Amino acid sequence: MSASDEETLAAHIKALDKDFDLSNAQLSKDYYYASLPLCVIDAVFSIGVRYESVQRTVRSWCEFQNPVWEMYGRPGKLPPHGLDEFVELLKRHDVPYLAEHVFQNRQRTSTRSGILKAEAVYRFARALLDTGINTLGDTEDTTRNEEARKKVKTIPGQRSGISFNYFLMLAGSDDFVKADRMLCRFVSAALHRPVEPPEAQALVTQAAHHLKQVFPRLTPRLLDYVIWGYQRRLK
Repeated sequence: MSASDEETLAAHIKALDKDFDLSNAQLSKDYYYASLPLCVIDAVFSIGVRYESVQRTVRSWCEFQNPVWEMYGRPGKLPPHGLDEFVELLKRHDVPYLAEHVFQNRQRTSTRSGILKAEAVYRFARALLDTGINTLGDTEDTTRNEEARKKVKTIPGQRSGISFNYFLMLAGSDDFVKADRMLCRFVSAALHRPVEPPEAQALVTQAAHHLKQVFPRLTPRLLDYVIWGYQRRLK
């Protein structure tokens, strides 16, 4: 990676602004979940799948609860649900039941030696709780976040840290990007060479800061979202 890569990527994005409309870009409602547990569910279930299935999974959790959990809105009309409550609710059922009947999603974290994402959600939530993260406001503590990141990365399928970055984005941080296949594909096309997730993450973050001179509202998170939408339309 070189300084010219950042400039090339920023120029590529700027040339596509007719499609991106960066001056008016806004995050979708999915970045405004009513409680932190929903951010965990989305972050775990979103890897390697179509996003419509993720939305169904989050909704399935909310509708299974009694009373039904509010899905969007910050702050919500109801008191925010913490991870402590979430973990206790998860513990009422075994993992196969959670996957089949609660999340209604039997996806695994990977095709080889992966665990059910339902189990990964529980372990992710426990890792956060163990480092003192319980509600949305707790993710503003960077020290806790990095302690939690180390624990989460020990969960099968979470070693790359991509889900954890995305979790922080869903929880409100503007400073991260989700360096998944779609983002890497975009950056690779812009630079005409293969780009792996760590480099894609760094380059998109740097490009966002570079482009902020022209688009003052632009953040790494918002640029990631705009690129994701663009790549999704190309399919």
